[in-house]
Formats: sequence, structure tokens, C-alpha cells
Amino acid sequence: MRMKFARTTALVIYALTALLTTGCVTTQLHKFRMTVSEAPEVHGANTNQKQNSSVWRFTGKVNYNYEEKVNISEDIHWNKSLEELFDGDDLESSDAAYKMGGLDFAGKFEFLYKANYSVFGLGAGYKDGFINHILLGCNFSHIEFGAFLGIYNQFSDLQYSGEVVSDDDNYKTIRENDSQIYTSFFAGAYAGFYIDKFFVNYSVSFYTPNPEINGKALSVPTITSHYFTVGYRLTDLIEISAGGIFTDIDTDGGATGGYTGGVSFYL
Repeated sequence: MRMKFARTTALVIYALTALLTTGCVTTQLHKFRMTVSEAPEVHGANTNQKQNSSVWRFTGKVNYNYEEKVNISEDIHWNKSLEELFDGDDLESSDAAYKMGGLDFAGKFEFLYKANYSVFGLGAGYKDGFINHILLGCNFSHIEFGAFLGIYNQFSDLQYSGEVVSDDDNYKTIRENDSQIYTSFFAGAYAGFYIDKFFVNYSVSFYTPNPEINGKALSVPTITSHYFTVGYRLTDLIEISAGGIFTDIDTDGGATGGYTGGVSFYL
């Protein structure tokens, strides 16, 4: 019995040693750049919607965010599955950054249905990529609030250069400069206050980009955007809004701001 236990222990130690001494392959990124966008904005009806009623809305917006190059060199690494944890493949980055900001246009169709005080919504639109989301919330006489979940198919320009180096000093150069479409989930919450034809909104949402290098997924910092807007309902069919944007990136010193304004048409 003791011999069987000792033999089993020896096999386990041998297997662990083999895993830990596997030759290491290191991908060294000397430069990595990817364009990213602020997280999408979602909000409610901006008014006391009638019970058991539905509305269709189209919103067009112009957004301007300060152009920033956010350093993410300490935060980028392979997004490994459990099977890949011991494959000996490491990632080193000396110069990695998000490129964000500038002028962009966004448009979205939305459907909102209110039953009693509960609201259900669907939305589809464009903001540097295609957006789809669902919304659940509550709508009362002067306030509303809720949460949302969606899919963001974002267009991104990706640039990187570096080498893949093995333990025996063999290496190959990697270099790419192209555009990608990557899919991410986004989620968030909103709250609004309205009286007569005036309304005030706050919306926060977040997502994590999902880029790839040579078919391998990268883990990069999460982007969270806060929208503060005020608006006015010109008629039953038209409203205007304007406000500010604050975006935080989950890395040291990663933050930027901007402005937003637009018009909505109710059908």
C-alpha cells in the first residue's frame, strides 16, 4: 500500500515538473494600437409614458470626445482557456495603447412598451459598429430607471509589431495593420427625471473589447462610459438633447471626456 502511494506521488510530481519545465514561447509586442469607442448610451422614454402603450423612436446623435492615447501596456495579456494555462506561451508588451476620441455619429431605432409601470424595450443602431440591446425598467409620473444588456459589433483599426521568441532563441517577426470587427457584450443602467417637457438623464454602460492576434484572443481593459444629458420635448414627435460624456478605462490614468447632442423622432 505504501509502495503504491509512493509510486502515485512520484507520478504526480513528475507530471507537474514536466508541465512547469515545458519550453516557453514568448510573444513580444513592441507596438500595439487599437481604436476603441465609448460604451453605447441607452435611456428610457424621457416622459411619463401611458400605461399599456408602445412607442417607436429614432435618435440621431453627434458625439465629440477628446482624442486620447491610453497606455494599456501593463494590462494586456492572452485570454487563455483552462486548456492553455500550461502551454508555456507568454505575452510581453512594451508599448500598447487604446486610440480613442474624435468626432463620430450615432443612430438608433428603439421600441418601448409600458405595461402598468414596467417597461420593456428593444434597440438596434450604429456607433462605430452595430448595436443591439434589450431594456427592462420602470416608468413613473416623474422618474424612470432600468437596466440593459446588449451586443456591440465594433469596427476597430488594429496595428501591432513584434517577435515570437522560443527558448532556443529562434524567433519570427509578426506585423499587422488592418481592420477587425469584434463582438462584445455591453451592459449598464439608466435613470431619468422629467417634468412637463424637460428631462434629465444619466446612463452608464461598460464593455470589454475582444481583439485577436494570429487567431488568439487578447484580454484588454474594460471601458465604462457615463452620459449626463438634458433635453426638451419640442412637440409630441420631436425632442432635442445635449450633455457630457465621461469615459473611464480600467487602467492607471485612463480617462477621457466629451460632449453629445442629438434629436429624436417619435413614430
